[in-house]
Amino acid sequence: MEIGNWKSVAGMGETYNKLRELGLESNIAEYEAFGFTVIEPEKTGAPKDFAKRLLDKTMEVADKEDRAAVGLNKHENRPAYGRQLFHLLEKDPIYGEAMMNPVVQAMGKYMMGNTMRLLSMVAFVKEGPARSTHVHTDSVGVPSPLPAYGSVCNISWILTDYTKEKGSLCFVPGSHRFCRHPTDVDQPKFMGGTGDDDLYVAADAKPGSLLIFHGNMWHGSYPKTDDKLRAHVVVGFCRNYYNPPESYADLDESIVQRFGPDFAKQIGRMAWQGYGSQGPDLMKMMLVRPAYQSQYG
Repeated sequence: MEIGNWKSVAGMGETYNKLRELGLESNIAEYEAFGFTVIEPEKTGAPKDFAKRLLDKTMEVADKEDRAAVGLNKHENRPAYGRQLFHLLEKDPIYGEAMMNPVVQAMGKYMMGNTMRLLSMVAFVKEGPARSTHVHTDSVGVPSPLPAYGSVCNISWILTDYTKEKGSLCFVPGSHRFCRHPTDVDQPKFMGGTGDDDLYVAADAKPGSLLIFHGNMWHGSYPKTDDKLRAHVVVGFCRNYYNPPESYADLDESIVQRFGPDFAKQIGRMAWQGYGSQGPDLMKMMLVRPAYQSQYG
């Protein structure tokens, strides 16, 4: 059917038409049904060498960065094993390209609404054997019961082969509908828990793919036993009311200008929150108040 920019869904018509144009309707269906989807490299619209360039830059950043300077690396019980690289937008323009990719933007706006904010950009790098990452959701700080529509989402650029044998991410399909965080008894046996291993499936993906999942999704990773590199870069988005953990208030203005007004809005340059005694900026408030309130705002 023909879809218009209907007021009752506050811009979703425009977003859906863009997704249709990009050939992503089946991915939307998978996301809604199972909580995750994989967009193959040829559907991302990125140049053929993009994943290789992103991987090379990520490893360059990792080589230059003092791993001891990253707080999470100092803790034995850290939430994820291997290297984590934060605040990537300031590291190189290629991370802005990863964020502003048309498929990334369209899927992000479908999941988080047109007023979405950048939650964070984090690279995960495992250069050798690594333990499993325990099952969790990305809805950090959101108490159960979780809202069904999700407060955050995860869009990951897969940069190396991801299979179960290589320690890929694992999911419980449909768990985005559980609307709660997993507990200790939900951890599967292969992670040292007592839960059912058969509930979990591997997220198989080729380099250059986009792995996309709901913020309520139960996910972790399989143990990695080989010596080959495993890496992906997460572009996380959230709804405009969520407090993003990464701040880009001091990001160089030349980077903001390079990627334009939508980029500026998504990194918080137009956020109405954080005012002092002068009160909020009404025009900024109006940016997140569509004429008809809906989950798509």
